[in-house]
This record gives sequence, structure tokens and C-alpha cells, in this order.
Amino acid sequence: MSLSYSSNLQQKLSVLKKQKQQQFYCSIWRSLIISSATATLLWLASLPYWQIKQKSQIKIVGNHTVTKDTIYSLLPLSYPQFIWSIPTKQLSQSLESAPPILDARVTRQILPPIITISLQEKVPVAIAFSKGKVGFLDAQGNWIPRQFYRNTTNNSSSLALRAINFQPQYAHYWREIYELINLYSNIDIFEVNWQDSENLRLKTELGMVYLGSPSFRLADKFAALARLQNLPAYLNQSQIDYIDLSNPDLRVIEKKPQENSISN
Repeated sequence: MSLSYSSNLQQKLSVLKKQKQQQFYCSIWRSLIISSATATLLWLASLPYWQIKQKSQIKIVGNHTVTKDTIYSLLPLSYPQFIWSIPTKQLSQSLESAPPILDARVTRQILPPIITISLQEKVPVAIAFSKGKVGFLDAQGNWIPRQFYRNTTNNSSSLALRAINFQPQYAHYWREIYELINLYSNIDIFEVNWQDSENLRLKTELGMVYLGSPSFRLADKFAALARLQNLPAYLNQSQIDYIDLSNPDLRVIEKKPQENSISN
């Protein structure tokens, strides 16, 4: 009985020894395979094929007025650079900090290595003049220098609205003014003039309109202007010197010097 037990124990120990040896050799082979695969992948990853080498590997979508060359110039990107090392978040932030860009998304494609830039531009709604500079305004009052656009002549001619002597501090007024211009579209407005900041002036199809301070009942003043849409049936524009709506409850129409003023 004792001999049989001893024999079984030796067999079990022998089997365990073989199993441990097999496990040891398997772990060695596994390590060799993993190391080889890793080395192969690292070697493949270091090949020039995976690099962004030139602008043609950057796809730009969503640009309508800003040129591709302008967008390339806004990218803090050097060539060549491996596709997986491209700082997509940094590139997005850099583009969004540029005056004409509202939103930017930068994504990577591995096969083939391509960067895609999806843009949403700020839309110019008026040509603006400020301190001798010419630019554009969007609906939110953001100033966009004209050099960002491919053809400033075409952009300028396509915009019917002008902002004169615009300053950054007027942006919050501009947002309301532009909204009101669209709301009361029955009268064409061609120019918003801040030459006198306390007497905002509009150049309209009816003639020059004085609005006074833009901080005082601006919406009421535009509503009063809209109610004058039939004025040309009673007075020719050539007879009107200006329309004073600084007090929207008292609309004053000042005739040219040879005429008398009327109010209603």
C-alpha cells in the first residue's frame, strides 16, 4: 500500500514538473512573439508612409469665403509629422481663435494618413469702417479683417449694409440693431453711422434718420421708422433733410431749408 502511494506521488510530481516546464517554454515563446509583434509594429509605425508631409494631405470642408491658403497659414503645424502625433485639439483651438472662424473640428484618418478640418465660418453681414481700417461685421458684431477673404471687392459689393466708425464697444448695440433691421425689413437701411455715439444715424431709403442714443428705446425707434413706410407718397425724398426719431413718441421730419418742418 505504501509503495503504491509513493509511486502515484512520484508520477504526479513528474506530471507537475512537465506542466511547469511547458508553461515556462510557452511564456518564453509568448514573450518572443509579443516582442516581435511590438517591434514590427513600431517599425511599421516609423515608416514615412504614416507621415503628414504636405498640405495636400489636409482636407478642408465648410470654407466658403475664407481661402484654403489662409486656413493653412492659421495652422501651427510643421511638416513632416506622424499622423498620430497631430495635436487635433490644439489645431481646433488655433483655428477658432481666428476672426473669421466660428467653429473648427480637426480629425485624423490613418489609412491613408489624412487630416480633415471641418469649419463653420462667421458670416459677414456688413462692410465696416473703423479708424481708417476696412473690415466686415457678422451678426454678433465680431470684426473680421478683410484680408481673410479671397476677394474683398466681391464681398464688399454683395453687402448692402455699411457700418461707419464702428468700435468694439458698440458690438452689443450692433447685435440689437442688426436684429431690428431684419425685423423691420419694409424699409431699406443702407448705413449705420456712429460718427456721433450719442446720435446714431441711419441712411435709409427715406433719407437720413437720427436715432439719438442707441441705449434709449432702440426697438421703439425702429418701430416708429417702420410706420413711415408710406412717407414717399406724401413727401419726395429730395424734400427731406432728415427724420428725427430720437424720441420715438414724437416723429420729426425736417424738410430742406426752403421748407418748414412738420411733426406728428
